[in-house]
Amino acid sequence: MCTSFLHLLFTSFFFLLNRYFLYHVIRNLKFARKRPTEKTMSRIRGVVFLVISFRRDYLMSRRECGVWTPSAVCKFYPRQVTMSSDPVETMEVTQLVESKVRKWFQLNNLKRNGYISKQDFTDMSEAFKKEFNLSEKKFQAINTWLENGWDILIKKGEEMKAKGANGGISIDTTPILIEVGRKWRENGSISEDEYLTAFKEIVSINKNLFVETFEAMVGSFFDAFDVSDSGYITTETFQRGMKCFGMTNTEAVDMMFHAMDTKKEGKIDKERYVGHWVEFMTGDNKDGVIAQFLCRM
Repeated sequence: MCTSFLHLLFTSFFFLLNRYFLYHVIRNLKFARKRPTEKTMSRIRGVVFLVISFRRDYLMSRRECGVWTPSAVCKFYPRQVTMSSDPVETMEVTQLVESKVRKWFQLNNLKRNGYISKQDFTDMSEAFKKEFNLSEKKFQAINTWLENGWDILIKKGEEMKAKGANGGISIDTTPILIEVGRKWRENGSISEDEYLTAFKEIVSINKNLFVETFEAMVGSFFDAFDVSDSGYITTETFQRGMKCFGMTNTEAVDMMFHAMDTKKEGKIDKERYVGHWVEFMTGDNKDGVIAQFLCRM
């Protein structure tokens, strides 16, 4: 009886101590990503015990009633708190999306030989520079995303993994993606199937990471097409841009532009342009603005 009473007193003391410590540490420390919302703070206040082991730190909430919850892990580092419970959007690649990803690959395969390489994208950057007489700033932006887009995506995913965040990538979760990155750095060639598999791996782990990278790359295309820096592109500049991808069917390209111009203003802003391409790569609508034209060409 005495032992049980002392055990209860001991655990109750540390329960209160840990809760007090956890609340004030989280409240005052600088968060690794951003200041938590009140909703997040209310969840943190629900933590009732912190168990520190040599391997990982686990949090148990009232709702879980003592069940180990790795998804609610809050790892502590000097001057930062990294939450690994942030929601990450994922997606399964349907047959339609697969056909669109293959079409995107083919659009970038200027030699039409079934492979793309870093040198191909270097040549594409030069084609954009020549066609639009790009400033050095615009050229470097488009060249960075074309030549180093894979590396940027992989590095960010690996950093997320190292910090314990959801949606991080590693050789275990995305082996083909990592291999594609290695080939890219070493100026090797990537096949259409490798490209598709790498795409499937990344969106199954972290769709958001792919979309962020893709948006930045397509945005650099838009900036190149926007020769007057007006924030809009016209059918004439769009035609010239698509020509750099080897699309010479001016009638089809014109129809695609007018479909993307949903406001019927004769011009397209960056947000709509990028959004249409993201929908093309990740959406499951066969009648999408770009899909209805590009997949039939």
